[in-house]
Amino acid sequence: MIGSGSSAIQIIPQLQKRTGTDLSCFIRGKTWISPPFAQSIQDSLGMSSTTFSDEQRKRFADDPEHFYNFRRTIEADSNNIHSVTIRGTDMAKGAQAEFEKSMKERLKKKPEIFDKIKPDFAPGCRRLTPGPGFLEALTQDNVHFIQDRITAVEHTGVRTADGTLHEVDVIVCATGFHTAAAPPFAVKGLNGITLADHWSKRASTYMSITTDSFPNLFMMLGPNSAIGSGSLTKMIESVGDYIFKCLRKIQRENIRSMSIKSARVRDFLRYSDAYFKSTVFTDECRSWYRTGDKITGLWPGSTLHCIESLRSPRWEDYDYEYVQDETEENQLAWMGNGWSINQLDNGDTAWYLRPEYQDVPQAPLPEEKEFYQVRAFAN
Repeated sequence: MIGSGSSAIQIIPQLQKRTGTDLSCFIRGKTWISPPFAQSIQDSLGMSSTTFSDEQRKRFADDPEHFYNFRRTIEADSNNIHSVTIRGTDMAKGAQAEFEKSMKERLKKKPEIFDKIKPDFAPGCRRLTPGPGFLEALTQDNVHFIQDRITAVEHTGVRTADGTLHEVDVIVCATGFHTAAAPPFAVKGLNGITLADHWSKRASTYMSITTDSFPNLFMMLGPNSAIGSGSLTKMIESVGDYIFKCLRKIQRENIRSMSIKSARVRDFLRYSDAYFKSTVFTDECRSWYRTGDKITGLWPGSTLHCIESLRSPRWEDYDYEYVQDETEENQLAWMGNGWSINQLDNGDTAWYLRPEYQDVPQAPLPEEKEFYQVRAFAN
């Protein structure tokens, strides 16, 4: 096994358990392994790992309220630890102390490994993982921890810088991936520019969703869209809602294309760079979060910050090209002939009085209203 990233951390415990396996782990990179996420919640449910038992799955299916409370507690905990990503905070310092304690305990059978993999950078600079079973696997008799640099792969094995040939039957490369590249297929924008050329120096976006010179191009999980703490699922949902608002605007207003202004892309990059200066993500580490010295993988803020930022699109940040009427240039031609389709198709002409369409304002905190809407839906 070559590597110590999130993939290797997941694979090593599984290979170690296979009968008859003799596993050589070539690990040069240093990494923090966190305690299991939401451990107190798992303990309360009697969970011994990050997976659910059949009995727990059945309870979730039979009792939606129980599942709702479980998920809400998990996500609230993850949203409450955002300050762990800010360099020098009490939470960040406390997390590092807790990680050291946990890693030493899990490596107590071979304590020398701790000094070899303990990073000099703050937790979170690289992607964090609890790595269930990873550290424990490194201490097993059928696992060999090798830190020497690989100089060659030969017919019968792997040779390291000290001259040793480590004979192997299978090599598993968990050596990372390139996240800053444009899609492998051609995406062309204005004047024939390709997305690969547009992003040749740095992947640049507006709110992680779109980029200049590419009208009607919207992305999910694009550059600066991941999160260092909190719920990525909710962020993806928020991006989806934002894109649908754009599509409805295009359809309703006879818009041929909408394209984000170049100045707003520059503003988002400037904002992101300024935000990340005080975070652990800019520590001295190798991480897929970054391209050079710029953070291109993560949203510049918390999950809740992302949700609020995308709640109401700033339509003034876009340039528009309209489909013009052949006989008269009127950008309000989308208003039609004064009739609603509901009237012409014998639909419900009092739909706005249905309970599900009532939108009573909640003041002063709109999120309190949303909370009760979600709870009612779960019930």
